[in-house]
Amino acid sequence: MRVVSSIEMARIETLAYSDGVNAEKYMLNAAIGVFQILIKLIKEKKLPKKITVIAGKGNNAGDALVVAKYLLKKGYDVKIFQLFPIDEASKLLKKQYDNFIKENGKVIFVKNIDDLAFEDGGENENECKKNTFILDAILGTGFKGELTGFLLDVVNKINEKSKELNLKVISIDIPSGLNGNTGKATPIAIRSDITIYLGLAKIGFFINDGPNYIGNLIYVDFGLDEKYKRLAKIKLEYMDKINLKNLLPKIDKKRHKYEAGFVIGIAGSEGMYGAAKLSSLAALRSGSGIVKMITQKEMPSSFYELVNFVIDFENIEDILAIISKADSVFVGPGLGRDEAVEDFLFKILPKINKKTILDADSLFHLANNLKMILPKDSVLTPHKNEMKR
Repeated sequence: MRVVSSIEMARIETLAYSDGVNAEKYMLNAAIGVFQILIKLIKEKKLPKKITVIAGKGNNAGDALVVAKYLLKKGYDVKIFQLFPIDEASKLLKKQYDNFIKENGKVIFVKNIDDLAFEDGGENENECKKNTFILDAILGTGFKGELTGFLLDVVNKINEKSKELNLKVISIDIPSGLNGNTGKATPIAIRSDITIYLGLAKIGFFINDGPNYIGNLIYVDFGLDEKYKRLAKIKLEYMDKINLKNLLPKIDKKRHKYEAGFVIGIAGSEGMYGAAKLSSLAALRSGSGIVKMITQKEMPSSFYELVNFVIDFENIEDILAIISKADSVFVGPGLGRDEAVEDFLFKILPKINKKTILDADSLFHLANNLKMILPKDSVLTPHKNEMKR
């Protein structure tokens, strides 16, 4: 899954518009995709057939009003809470608003927070949980800055009532209030159960506050030509189970250990040999035929033993000679954070010509010394806090 910033997504869409692509066509395509997903969710997840749309004033809300029109035609009960006067709306939103009204759609203009009520007529809010889910279309991926005043009150109320009444919340493209570039919710965002994202995933989904707000991700193709996607400056790829499965090699069940892969680990230090042993066991569990460790001192004995080369880290050429026989290398678990280790990594990493996984303490040193040259075929495996460094 390719991942871009919201700024980059807007840039490639603008390129398409400059080439004559009709923005309304994109909106209709997006709406059809969202509509089809909602119908599927209603059937498969037994979601309520009553939908409450919370709409802002941009094209994100325009997408939602087209979806609402399709749902209305399909016989669903749809109610729209419009948070802004329609004369403040984008041109496309105004058009979709008129189309929705022509279908006898119900729109409630919210003038203060008390107008945003989730009960319907005589029903009390406790009944609401059986009858509705919320479609969030307040703010799109262009939002940046801070939620304040009325919009902050709206987001707070949606989050509180969805939790209190067990209402499902589905966001179009991005949860309102989440910054698609930074992943920050300042101070909060809509806490979605599902985010139906359009075109390309946004980097803000995966960093900082993003993972706490997006829920499950579902993709919709709104028709952006592949040539524009290829022009996007993509710095990240999000790997899900399907992507990873496709990368795995087919295993010959008759292979012997030398055909299954020879892995060298540079890991472990005094008091932290457990990390080295755990990572080596993980390499074996993943299918490696042989795993050998390079450490500066003999590792303490344990319930299972490893082939352990004890080599002083000053002896770079001796270590490289051992690595030359391997298929891949991992560096870092329990390696230590002192300056001598950083100096060792600075010297040896540029000389490694094998596929190399950098993890744990190697990432600590890399963050401290960005001039460090990495092996050509490197894979970095940071957890969330390591990524922030």
